[in-house]
Amino acid sequence: MSLATSHRVETGPAGTWLVVSGFGAPHRFGTTHFTSKGTAAIEGRSVITARQVHKDGVLVVDGTRRDRGALQDEASATDADALATASPECWIGVSTADCLPLLLHDPDRGAVAAVHAGWRGALMGVAPAALRCLIERFGARAGRVEAAIGPHIGACCFEVGRAVLDPLAAGFPGWTRWVDRRAGEKGYFDLRGFVQRQLEEMGMAPARIHAVDRCTRCEPDLFSSYRRDGRAPRGMLSAIRPADPISG
Repeated sequence: MSLATSHRVETGPAGTWLVVSGFGAPHRFGTTHFTSKGTAAIEGRSVITARQVHKDGVLVVDGTRRDRGALQDEASATDADALATASPECWIGVSTADCLPLLLHDPDRGAVAAVHAGWRGALMGVAPAALRCLIERFGARAGRVEAAIGPHIGACCFEVGRAVLDPLAAGFPGWTRWVDRRAGEKGYFDLRGFVQRQLEEMGMAPARIHAVDRCTRCEPDLFSSYRRDGRAPRGMLSAIRPADPISG
């Protein structure tokens, strides 16, 4: 695993976000000052989002379509917790407030994906589904894909009960490696470690998986947290697009 100790906080007219140094595609991880509801476009390019339902659906976005309003309307009506595109004409994004935002980039094909992974989606395999989409739809090679994992609730704070532990125990051998401080029917779940393992099992190189090591619940001045703020936190936008082709 490569921890992104090298990330920076940027502030612009649209708000404040985080960027992982060295990640090969334009991207932003949101904060309470860069939200999904407040950001319809970035640098003049539309941000396409889908209807997140905590499952494993992946929506492929045709960013070459001229009618961006219709494109967003269709995406908003589609149940998908991951989006993928190879078009630099638009951004694709997901909204989180404790759930894990994952961005994938294939430098060879120029395809990208944005993933919303809460515990339900993670157990259903939304991260592998997004990577599989890049492979099958765009011809990516898993060993060449890079990943950036943004701020989310850390294992320090993510206490879970049987709703998480039972399916973990039933479906994932060695599940105890992702659960710490178990007491009775509760424990603390390492969501990031679980998703990273899923990506590695798909063939991704551990050194190409970067993670911003910051917990949303621990930093109220910068991040929204469902666990801390209640049922109506501000959804933070994490977005990515393919890089513009090099001219000449």
